[in-house]
Amino acid sequence: MILAIVLAALLLLFILVRHNVGVPFLAMIAGYAVYQAWGLEAARALADWLPGAQVHIVGYILYGALVLGFPLLLYMRSGKSGLFGALRIIESIVFAIVLVILISEPLSSIFAFDTLAYNISVWLDQVRGIAMIVGISFAYVDVFLFHSGKVW
Repeated sequence: MILAIVLAALLLLFILVRHNVGVPFLAMIAGYAVYQAWGLEAARALADWLPGAQVHIVGYILYGALVLGFPLLLYMRSGKSGLFGALRIIESIVFAIVLVILISEPLSSIFAFDTLAYNISVWLDQVRGIAMIVGISFAYVDVFLFHSGKVW
């Protein structure tokens, strides 16, 4: 149920707010890549500095900041999307799906997944590659079409 709620909330946010998704989407992918490259080492180093901190909790916080927090802050501060109509809605749906794909593993460690969440997780694993390719493609198009608040 938790994945359905998170997916619905993100879809609602992205469709209603109508901000530029291109840069936040690319920031989300970059945050994921940065965490994969050195996130666990950074979490261990931070846990050593913070008395009583557990490495896996620091890792979740770091992952959440890089993959969810910073991209959502960029999204809320970005201007209106360069895409319009169905393309903007598709881009918003793909952004929400990829974001849920990337946060589903930490969510499964924090919350117990019921049958619905498990089924959604299996479906997300099946569409992961296509969602990433489509999302990155839309993000580049959105970035190229949108420049300083004016559509080229």
